[in-house]
Amino acid sequence: MRAVVVKVKEIVSWDKVGMALSLLCALHCILTPIVMLSLPIMARYYLAHPMFHVALALAIVPVGLFAFVLGYKHHHRSQVFWLGIPGLLIVAFIPVFFHSYLSWWLEPLLMLLGSSLLIYAHWMNRRSCSCSMHRA
Repeated sequence: MRAVVVKVKEIVSWDKVGMALSLLCALHCILTPIVMLSLPIMARYYLAHPMFHVALALAIVPVGLFAFVLGYKHHHRSQVFWLGIPGLLIVAFIPVFFHSYLSWWLEPLLMLLGSSLLIYAHWMNRRSCSCSMHRA
């Protein structure tokens, strides 16, 4: 079996990208209701559009998976997966498959839960390495 060499910079940068995307998702969930109340036309046709959720999911899921796998190869902590995978599933499936079935307030709450799980999983992934470079 060939040993996998993981570069420290790859783990750091992918976790930062994953945290930023998850934070963007959380901000979207918080700000969309406010924007919808204040700017109905923009919110209805841009921010609340189902394709916006699909585009976010298409960015968040591969980045999260990539960062979690690279981190696991480096530090072998499965707790990152126990938090990250449910977060990825929530962010990927709730707006696409359950949007029509959830009440107007439940979907944003579930999406905030998924984003929070992802942010925490990325943070844990970065902190799991014993070297000082990941601790920053």
